[in-house]
Amino acid sequence: MDKDVSFRPSRRPRFDNSELTKTGFWVGQVFMLIATVMGVYLAAQQGLAQAIAFDDLDDQQNNYYLRRSLHDELADNIQVIRDYTATLEKEKPYHLDRYHPQLQFYVWDAMRYNPNTLQTPSQFLSGVRRYYAEIQDIISKGEQRTYGVHFYINLLREKTDAVEKSTLKDMADDIGQLKLDLKKAGVDVD
Repeated sequence: MDKDVSFRPSRRPRFDNSELTKTGFWVGQVFMLIATVMGVYLAAQQGLAQAIAFDDLDDQQNNYYLRRSLHDELADNIQVIRDYTATLEKEKPYHLDRYHPQLQFYVWDAMRYNPNTLQTPSQFLSGVRRYYAEIQDIISKGEQRTYGVHFYINLLREKTDAVEKSTLKDMADDIGQLKLDLKKAGVDVD
């Protein structure tokens, strides 16, 4: 039987391991390891900083739209109350409940479930909440004739003027500042 030389298992080549015993090799490997760890660490830090900055801008943008919507809803409700008091003065109805104002609370109610609500300054939330509670109480007492019509109309106007001059104006200023901050960061709103 002829043995074919090409099928013989060849001997493994010997590796030269003499480099492993030299100090220069190990020093180079240590520096490569340190450089890799430092590079990964610095990249992770930069990535984290970018992620935090993006999240902050996203929260600010969402809160801008939330505040803007609340401001617009409050302004609309103020106008509804103004129209309501003008109608009461003009028509002098006996049954006030037939003229009950249709206030809108969609944004106000939706804010309960929005995680950005508590990023809204508390003076705005408190001002709007207080106004809505007072107006609803005044309307209820006015329709039940607890208050006289003239006193009732004046009380509605007084509360509406107060919230318009304070909360609504301050909200508009705050929204304007937030819009400028977002614009400086390169985020266009509206």
